[in-house]
Amino acid sequence: MAPPLDFSGVIAPEFSNQIIEEVLQQSVALRLAQLMPMGTSISNLPIPSTLPTATWVSAAGGRKGWTDLALTTKTLHAEEVAAVTAIPDQYLEDTSINLWNWVRPRIAEAIAVALDSAVLFGTNAPGTFPAGGINAVAAAIAAASTDQVATVNNAMGAVEGQGLPITGHAADITVRSALRGVRATTNELLLGTMQAGDSEVPTMYGVPIAYSSFTSTGGTNADFFTGDWNNLIIGVRQDIRYAMDPSAVIADATGKVLVSGFQDNQTPLKVWARFGCVVIKPVTRRVPAGANPFAKAALVAKVTPTMAEADAEAEAEPAAKGRK
Repeated sequence: MAPPLDFSGVIAPEFSNQIIEEVLQQSVALRLAQLMPMGTSISNLPIPSTLPTATWVSAAGGRKGWTDLALTTKTLHAEEVAAVTAIPDQYLEDTSINLWNWVRPRIAEAIAVALDSAVLFGTNAPGTFPAGGINAVAAAIAAASTDQVATVNNAMGAVEGQGLPITGHAADITVRSALRGVRATTNELLLGTMQAGDSEVPTMYGVPIAYSSFTSTGGTNADFFTGDWNNLIIGVRQDIRYAMDPSAVIADATGKVLVSGFQDNQTPLKVWARFGCVVIKPVTRRVPAGANPFAKAALVAKVTPTMAEADAEAEAEPAAKGRK
């Protein structure tokens, strides 16, 4: 039997909309992509495969030129992302703490992390999602010899050179520091902060930048993506839903029962959502065969401490606290 968890929470019906709103706040993919409601589990998207051309008619009454215009389809498959846990009844009955306020953002974050990992890097992604995610599609941009801002500009130029606009950036949270620290030759900070009322608006070169803690950085994986995010389509078949059943059973992949709600005095909780994903390579005047809507770069070197360094840091921390 699985050990009982040391937390719980009751999700009342009025909170279900709050969960999906929190996913929208935390998920890079949902913040930047074009969202499309799905009425069924499979949806076909009409995509232009050719662009029309117009020709001048030199003579009065001359025959007008014929132009081609065609559509193809991309298919969205709604795939399920879910989490199942069990809440000991004694926590529901005896606690005086509102554990829901603790549980709710973590459930939302789990969905956001799973979605971003699949969309950006293809990690544990369903077979119908783009293989390798945006990381596999995006054009790789080498680091500029000047600074990170120059690398960002070069990445944007790679997309714009194909006739596509830049609609946003996605970056790992560590990129914040790299961009904040860039200075001009006269030592003043190069990038300012855009304000809207009393709030900061994360933008760069006039378009929004969404930060998240990427699950895959370093090596061949990027920590910065830019491009025309209208060509990333996220289909939303079902927003986050939940079900609680005190008599439900939780089993592993082999069918072994881990939790019996009735027998173990636990209340199983199931949370799930259904999303689809496709990346479009749109036809443009410059790239009639289909342009690449994304570019990527590594702006921050990933530093992983060795085991000895991690142990030394852990040992030094209590000593440092004792000296205060």
